[in-house]
Amino acid sequence: MQQNPSDSRLRFSDFVLVAIGITSSFSIRIVGDLPIGEVLAAVCLPFLLGFRRRALLLPRVGVLLALLVLWLANQIVTDLYRGTETVDWLRGDANIVFFLVDLLALIVLVSTRVRSQVIFALSYGVGSLLAARFQPSDFAAEHPWKFGYAEGVNLLVALSSCYFFKRKLNFFAILLLWGILLVNLLDNFRSPVLNILVALVLVFFPLPERIGRLKVLPRKGSIAYVLVVLLLTGLAGAGAAGLVRLSTTRGLISEQAQSKNQAQARGSGGMFLGGRPEILVSTRAVYDAPILGHGSWAKDFKYTEMLTDIQSEWGIDTDLRDLEAQGKGTIPSHSHLMGAWVQAGVFGAVFWFYLFALTVKAILRTSVSRPVLAPFYVFEFANLFWDIWLSPFGSTQRLIGAFLTAIILGFLGTQAQSAQASSASFLRNWRRQQFAVHPQA
Repeated sequence: MQQNPSDSRLRFSDFVLVAIGITSSFSIRIVGDLPIGEVLAAVCLPFLLGFRRRALLLPRVGVLLALLVLWLANQIVTDLYRGTETVDWLRGDANIVFFLVDLLALIVLVSTRVRSQVIFALSYGVGSLLAARFQPSDFAAEHPWKFGYAEGVNLLVALSSCYFFKRKLNFFAILLLWGILLVNLLDNFRSPVLNILVALVLVFFPLPERIGRLKVLPRKGSIAYVLVVLLLTGLAGAGAAGLVRLSTTRGLISEQAQSKNQAQARGSGGMFLGGRPEILVSTRAVYDAPILGHGSWAKDFKYTEMLTDIQSEWGIDTDLRDLEAQGKGTIPSHSHLMGAWVQAGVFGAVFWFYLFALTVKAILRTSVSRPVLAPFYVFEFANLFWDIWLSPFGSTQRLIGAFLTAIILGFLGTQAQSAQASSASFLRNWRRQQFAVHPQA
């Protein structure tokens, strides 16, 4: 019996997904830390493009890839202008190039296939747990949950909740998500608390448009409905902040975590800016070099001193010598967007602003259409939202970021194509009715 080529391609795709996912959290040292999954993605990319390149024709894919290339060009020009050291120059360009490779591979593999998305998510979650056990980071020794097991467990729990959501067993899905929320809360890992709460509010507690004859909400998809969803998201954020304050004041978390939360909350920026004062420093660095950045892994101790001064003003204990030794003078940013703007220049920011807009749109669309993976989508899209503004970019962040970006492009793209197909069908039917020849009575 002759083998169906599509079956062999599907098996090859599944094998590649599992291999990349499992090895994504394991790194090898080549100038900097390079995830093994990225090496596999680069090796397999020519074969993947050979039989599934049509996925790259989805709406918005071309725009996003063009902006990514502009970001890379901005980085190259900046490094040439600033005279960046060769090692840092290589690391900076590699950071963008490997993200491009990851994005191309995962758009081809998962953008329009829910089954492939589940396979990669399961593989990535398992790989993250294995790496936390067998190749933990330096930070994981002090915080094994936050910097070790949390990412894999949170992802797998959010994915597992979709099993119950699909079968309309929402009680069990909500129970799973609340359980992992409490685990993160008691370990004082605050961002997942917020993102899980956003998923719970937007997916499991949708308000009806009508109750009987009474209209409760605006029409789904309208601007007014979008504003309502944004309001619910804001309420979820306020609820997350309240839970963190409650766990702090009631002594539900460790004394070290209580001291940290109290110190950050005392500052003029509140707990939010108290936890991420780097955004103020990176804003100043962008103001100093808005078009061409400071260069790959740019170093300037004046920005480190600025960060220390801000923390001291807010009553947060910090040691300038420790901070300088740890960062080696690298300009603090702690943000995908601000890091790209500081290092590359304005086109680095343009790329992330565009992806941020797509992420917000995907969260809104998911809350309206509520597909089978809605709990996973909203939780992970909210994570990407957070990372764009408040997490450093690099290493394993590239692969998970590329995965989520591929899902967003596929989700928004297929919806747009469905809408166009529906409109075209309506027009065809209307024309037939208008121009049909009816026999005279």
